[in-house]
Amino acid sequence: MLVRTPLVVVSAGLFLFACAPSAVDGGTGGASASGGASSTGGASNTGGASSTGGASNTGGSSNTGGASSTGGASSTGGKSGTGGAANTGGATATGGATSTGGRVGTGGAAATGGRVGTGGAVGTGGATSTGGTSGSSNASLCTWPTYSGSPTSVSATISVSGNYDGGMKRFVGSGNLGGSGQAEGQDPLFDLKDGATLQNVIIGNPAADGVHCNGTCTLKNVWWEDVGEDAATLKGSSSSQVMTIDGGGAQKASDKVFQHNGPGTMIIKNFCFQDFGKAYRSCGNCSTQNTRHVEFHNIYVIPRSTSSAMAGMNSNYNDTAKFSLITIKAKVDDLTICDRYTGNNSGAEPTKNGSGADGKTCIYAASDITWVP
Repeated sequence: MLVRTPLVVVSAGLFLFACAPSAVDGGTGGASASGGASSTGGASNTGGASSTGGASNTGGSSNTGGASSTGGASSTGGKSGTGGAANTGGATATGGATSTGGRVGTGGAAATGGRVGTGGAVGTGGATSTGGTSGSSNASLCTWPTYSGSPTSVSATISVSGNYDGGMKRFVGSGNLGGSGQAEGQDPLFDLKDGATLQNVIIGNPAADGVHCNGTCTLKNVWWEDVGEDAATLKGSSSSQVMTIDGGGAQKASDKVFQHNGPGTMIIKNFCFQDFGKAYRSCGNCSTQNTRHVEFHNIYVIPRSTSSAMAGMNSNYNDTAKFSLITIKAKVDDLTICDRYTGNNSGAEPTKNGSGADGKTCIYAASDITWVP
């Protein structure tokens, strides 16, 4: 009898906002691992569904000689080991039900390497190449879109509840929203209510204070061509609120890209930062202070040559910043990954007390950061 053993293939396959602070804002301011869906060798170890020796001891279900010739129901190599369903001496002549090598050939139910071949379900490199969701390098994250139609002039803040899809149109401020400088207290082009989503939007210049988020919100595929005061700000009052920035990019930020004034967490993933002061800042001197968290995942960074940092955190308020799949197109000394400050609620300029990974406030390993020329 031929025993067919199924093979199982297992495949496996991450934005910061600036709210106008109550006081001064506190100073200036990637998807599966290499190897992909399965290990080299595919759905099973070379030799099929079981290790050498298979479902029973050498000799199969009976003593040597068993119900059939030496090798019995499952000779050395097991159900799908070298030799296949019936090895030399099996129920039929040498080679079992088929020629020597088993049902399909050395390697069991499929060729050596499993169902597809070396590299598993997709091939060496798996479902995605080394470097995350965008291939060996996630530089494609910084491919800037072109807008459709004529720019849309925004003279009064657009309030968003639910979902707002801009259809890749370009929005620019005018009138009271026509500022593009760093003056504090500017109004935003878009004001998102708790639970709102803003997507497929290009924000041009002037950009005023970009986007405000008043609770949990999502920004999906939003691009800032020339950041004004800040690109976006997380406000709100709940420690459980989450602002998710998925896709898009921001450039030409004189100071910060994303400002975090309220409590909660900001998640920035699949995003491009280009030419900026700080990518993210937990407010260093707001009149009401909170514990804040930020997570960066699958990010491509092209910083300016001086005075750039990914994150500024308040260690005395137990802030945390986590980083993974970060690619930086710069020299190592052109960008600081994470700076630590002693924040305050008096409006005074916060003092810097440290920089770099410490496992508590700034959380990352050297392997999470890739520097490219």
